[in-house]
Amino acid sequence: MQKKCSRCGNDMEIVLRNVVYRNRVKIMNVPVHVCVDDNCANSQVVDVIKDDLKSLMEELGQHPQRQAIEFEEMSELSNLLVLIANGNEDSTVRDVLSERVNELLDLFLLAQSLGDEKWMLELRERLTKIMV
Repeated sequence: MQKKCSRCGNDMEIVLRNVVYRNRVKIMNVPVHVCVDDNCANSQVVDVIKDDLKSLMEELGQHPQRQAIEFEEMSELSNLLVLIANGNEDSTVRDVLSERVNELLDLFLLAQSLGDEKWMLELRERLTKIMV
């Protein structure tokens, strides 16, 4: 996910940021590309989560209640980044990813055994987003 800044051409890194929607909703742990050049300070939401963020904002509507939302509950990429950030120092990204894929597959098997088509579809979408 290496990206160059569209303003200055320097590298951008991914950080987890809070995004405020309509001055009422604090959306926590949104993956954002941030330029490494302090003088530039350009930032933009990571492309692969834009649809998830847009869907959340549409769901909240034009006049949302005051609230805080943990974005990692809506976005598998955000969830993985939070797991990595909160993990122990010995874990590699590959370890965290592998563990999360195994968790999702276990949940998929449970959903399948319960015949819960909606849950299976949700888990399939989550797996697809992190396997790309």
